[in-house]
Amino acid sequence: MGRDDLGRPDAVRAVGVVVPAHNEEEHLGPCLASLLAATEHLVLPVRVVVVLDRCTDASARVVASLIGPAGTRGASTVITVLEGQYSSVGAARAAGTRSLVEAFPGLPPEAVWTAHTDADTRVPPTWLRRQVDLAQAGHDVVIGSVEPAEPVGAPTYRLWLEGHPPGEGHSAIHGANLGVRMSSLLSVGNFRDLRLGEDVDAVGRLKASGARWTATDSTRVVTSARREGRVPDGFSAYMREMDRRIDAGRNSVAKKVRKTE
Repeated sequence: MGRDDLGRPDAVRAVGVVVPAHNEEEHLGPCLASLLAATEHLVLPVRVVVVLDRCTDASARVVASLIGPAGTRGASTVITVLEGQYSSVGAARAAGTRSLVEAFPGLPPEAVWTAHTDADTRVPPTWLRRQVDLAQAGHDVVIGSVEPAEPVGAPTYRLWLEGHPPGEGHSAIHGANLGVRMSSLLSVGNFRDLRLGEDVDAVGRLKASGARWTATDSTRVVTSARREGRVPDGFSAYMREMDRRIDAGRNSVAKKVRKTE
């Protein structure tokens, strides 16, 4: 970001990251490590908010092990924790977003960029830098892509790519990879209290409001390919459905082979 960018009224001057987590002790460490690596590519202040939702495992200890006194992590990055009993992932994302308003009280909301991911997701080193670049280019919403943490040659990975072809202008929406200007998100009422589809709902309202948006594959993240997730009909359910489709295809081929024998 150059000096000319700083003079614009909508120039991004701070970044807030929201990470909702419900019993994610296994994945939270790698997630936060990837986020901290991404902050090193920025010269802006960054606040990472981990929203611990009804956690009964060691998620809080995982966060504590990664941060220093008062949550400070370097000169410009701070990690904070919100703990609560949230009714949905949408409510947890909304709570994290509200906390960012308080984290940057001296900045107008259009100067704060909010980045959203999930606790079982790893972001690339340039994740925040690329989102900020797109924001400085005039976008209010950056819709990123996702791939499951499966071997590249695995049938489920190939099937995922068939249904989610990578590239600029893709049609997928994932809460695990989303960036929104604070002013735009607040103008549509933040994330709604939804157990599923809070990301699609928010992006739909943002688009309807006239927010300037782009869908990009340049910020692709890797998310857990687990088959038992935190939301009954979430990403894990999609992975199970792909397993069923692959098994059905194999069974169909086996039946055809037996008929020809």
